[in-house]
Amino acid sequence: MFSFKGPVFSFLLAFVACSCVNFQDKDDGPATPAAVESDSIGFQAALDAHLNAVRQHDFEALKRTVPASGPMHLVLPNGAHFATAEEFLSLHEEWFQDTTWTMETKVQHIDPSADSGIALVEAINREPERNGKPYFHKMFITYSLKKVNGQWLVVYDHASTIEKSE
Repeated sequence: MFSFKGPVFSFLLAFVACSCVNFQDKDDGPATPAAVESDSIGFQAALDAHLNAVRQHDFEALKRTVPASGPMHLVLPNGAHFATAEEFLSLHEEWFQDTTWTMETKVQHIDPSADSGIALVEAINREPERNGKPYFHKMFITYSLKKVNGQWLVVYDHASTIEKSE
């Protein structure tokens, strides 16, 4: 009769115990409701910071809401496309020099996940005078944000005209 004693038994016991350990790469699995809520709050705060920076013409605050360099897409209502953070920042730095315009924003929809998300924002840009008369431009702006090193950043900004003055 076979007996479970000695080195064979010890080996089998150690093998079974080791087989029960999960050796996969760290995977936190599906996000918990609390983690999703936290990501949603962080996403919303980052979006709000970005929109506030634009409304207040605050270039330093705007720089904190986008990547410092590298890919970052901006598509203007006229179809012009800028593909880097450097281009985005340069364009906004120049735009912010004019302090006569105002921007109203209303978040229509957000859809964040653990590390990325989108937002749809209705915006109205107003200028007191363009070509001799007041100007407005109502648009939808779609933003894509991505969590980079734990920080939510705007990586995509696409504006589409709803209506505007001549």
